[in-house]
Amino acid sequence: MSSELIFMIGLTLGVVVGVVTISLFASNGITDLHAEIRDLRVQRDILREELEKSSAKPTPRKKRYRKQPTRK
Repeated sequence: MSSELIFMIGLTLGVVVGVVTISLFASNGITDLHAEIRDLRVQRDILREELEKSSAKPTPRKKRYRKQPTRK
């Protein structure tokens, strides 16, 4: 075999192994980002529910009737 053919085969195998390695490392980062997005969406929904609950008017207080002081 000629040296050019061996070089081309080695280069091709190196590129394939490199792409697979990079994709494995990148997939871990992408998985972490997806998990963080999911957590932030849950947090947003919880905060939205909390805001909707507190926007309702509170029940009015009962009127306090004071006794009239008796005059002597």
